[in-house]
Amino acid sequence: MQTILKTLGSSTLISFLLILPFMIMEVVNRRNFNEEFPVFLFSFMWLILFAISLILLPILRARWTGNHNMANPIPAQGNTLLTNPKSALIISVVLVLSFVTVFLLDYLGWVPMDRLFNGPNPEQMYVPGLFIALGLFSLPVAAGIIAGRPIVNTLQARGSLFAHPIHLIIVVVILTSLAWSWGSWVIDQWPCFVGVPNCD
Repeated sequence: MQTILKTLGSSTLISFLLILPFMIMEVVNRRNFNEEFPVFLFSFMWLILFAISLILLPILRARWTGNHNMANPIPAQGNTLLTNPKSALIISVVLVLSFVTVFLLDYLGWVPMDRLFNGPNPEQMYVPGLFIALGLFSLPVAAGIIAGRPIVNTLQARGSLFAHPIHLIIVVVILTSLAWSWGSWVIDQWPCFVGVPNCD
């Protein structure tokens, strides 16, 4: 429990510090101080970085502690549902497939995602749509965290990073997707950050 709270706290702080320079640029370079501050934009940027750090931070911490811990050189295999490599792999794959299936159904026109996210009136904030979007976003994040658990356990026991290659592939794919999404948002909003007029 203490490790989980430490990871949450560290991820929250790291994510905030990483978006802080962009928030400062937005404030300093804005031309009209009466315009509304883009809270949603920075909340989304923070959320992506928070998700990345939730997945990546335990692995980095386990690798560091494993390299400095000479005891228990044999990788420990957990017996719980989320730490057992096989069950963790199955759960993470199911979560990823669930996420992909929803957007595949949207692509085929069977599930109208715009209606789910925006509600009957796109001009007004649709609170249920925010929860739906957050729930969908949490699926790959949870898959990355669960897939990373066996990797963390192995690294803490001074095992190899590549002891669970399929788990590692899932983690890398999810982290790459999140990083690409975050980078796309930064590139798209960069003119606003540097004060270009009519950047929207």
